[in-house]
Amino acid sequence: MNPRVIINNYDKEFVSKRKQNKDNFLLNIKSTYSILLTVVVALLLYYVWILNVNATKGYNIRQLEIEKRNLLMEKELLDVKIAELESLDNIQNKEDTKWMEKAENNDFLVVKNNVAYTYAD
Repeated sequence: MNPRVIINNYDKEFVSKRKQNKDNFLLNIKSTYSILLTVVVALLLYYVWILNVNATKGYNIRQLEIEKRNLLMEKELLDVKIAELESLDNIQNKEDTKWMEKAENNDFLVVKNNVAYTYAD
């Protein structure tokens, strides 16, 4: 046979099965790599978002705790004020104390149930 005839009849598009399998394998590796890279990036973005949400909640909780502490202090101050006002009202409005006169001498001794209390200016 003539070598030119063989060359002319040669199919230039011919690709061996081994080359096709190699190309498919490389394509599969590239697609797997790109999918894994996409998943990793998505997980990193999700992680950053979760951190942001937790930090925001932590800040809000801290602010609410500060507000709670301030309100509790204000409540305690108001309770003390209420107790002072009620005690003054009780002392002034009691029937037992209306007949009492103001003491001229501030130095005195009180004995109650065999216990001595002293007061001196």
